[in-house]
Amino acid sequence: MDYTMQIEGIMSREKMALKIHEYAFIKAEEVIFSQEVRGLCEKNSCGMYGTSWACPPAIGSIEDCKKQCLGYKHALIFTTVTRLKKKYDMAGWREARIAHEAVTEKVAQIFRKEFSNPMILSTEGCTICPKCTYPENPCRFPKRMFPATEGFGILVMQLAPSVGIRYNNGSDTVTYFSMIFFSE
Repeated sequence: MDYTMQIEGIMSREKMALKIHEYAFIKAEEVIFSQEVRGLCEKNSCGMYGTSWACPPAIGSIEDCKKQCLGYKHALIFTTVTRLKKKYDMAGWREARIAHEAVTEKVAQIFRKEFSNPMILSTEGCTICPKCTYPENPCRFPKRMFPATEGFGILVMQLAPSVGIRYNNGSDTVTYFSMIFFSE
């Protein structure tokens, strides 16, 4: 795979600068999808269902999402980890998520330079705009909006350990995941 040396070199150089905790390259066909994960979205467990272009139902059915992912050959999964002041530090979670999204944007920029039309997924829906235009108007920032991995039905909890990435990094930490799908 030609991309391996190209991107692995970039990722190893940028890992510390970007504050990426762990990452792994996988074949897109190895991604684990689950209707149960998508079902959590449909039950509105995070409160984002039907409120954002980055979440269901706006992103399409799980079958549509799976088809989009499998339209690529490879995927990068990566994490950021933030130590919290206490276990249920909601402000810390929010700050960590904002920092993770900034890292995701920087990694996305690298992949956009190297590959044609990569698909970027991140965490828990989009927070770019204070109020999303969904469903009345198109997304204001479609290039900056990253759909949620969970919304796509990706079972990160099982996928991460299968590729050597820790899902949980301790009781006083929050671990956020992003994925980038790409083809050479």
